[in-house]
Amino acid sequence: MVYRLIRKALNVNWLSQLQLNSCARKSGIFACRGRIQLSLCSNTIINAGKKVCYVGIPLLGKSTPINDTTVIVAGSNAILTLNECTIGRGVKLGVGNSAYLSIGSNSYITDSSRIAAQNSITIGKNCAISFGVTIIDDDGHGFGLPPYSAPIVIEDNVWVGCNVTILKGVTIGEGSVVAAGAVVTKSCPPHSLIGGVPAKVIKQGVNWTDKSKLEQSLM
Repeated sequence: MVYRLIRKALNVNWLSQLQLNSCARKSGIFACRGRIQLSLCSNTIINAGKKVCYVGIPLLGKSTPINDTTVIVAGSNAILTLNECTIGRGVKLGVGNSAYLSIGSNSYITDSSRIAAQNSITIGKNCAISFGVTIIDDDGHGFGLPPYSAPIVIEDNVWVGCNVTILKGVTIGEGSVVAAGAVVTKSCPPHSLIGGVPAKVIKQGVNWTDKSKLEQSLM
């Protein structure tokens, strides 16, 4: 019954390839695990890469409660692009009416992070978004002079630490690192280390790596 209702709501061809399984496995475009809540309009546009996008995968291992629900909500004429990325367990993705959200290939959003696009949010390739991160491109309420909503761009190879908040109108340059707990209200150039409340550039010319990049370099 739930399957039929979701299929009717989505009205898109790839649903037959969406697997809601107790364990993740490659199948078609998406491989899903755990509790997944979808709330999508019939004219929502879903773009996906040729390889698998993983949804609801526990990136924090046993520390993530097994009953945490991964939520994807998209409004009328919203465009959601999940291009060969990984969405952790308990992540909340929201795309407002006529808004745009894109997550690039080989990027991952770790458990319990929240992304809300009312305008436009673009996350590039090979980005590491840690747990408890909030990315929102709209104030929700007017305060001071407009605009109250502005696009966010996170360029390729950016590492965002845990419990970071990224607000409207920000562009984070390629290869940058955002320190844990930062509140980012202004853009930064490529290869910057930024941190603090509000976040400021602490160092420039930085480079970072992770286990997967090290393994690839040794191949």
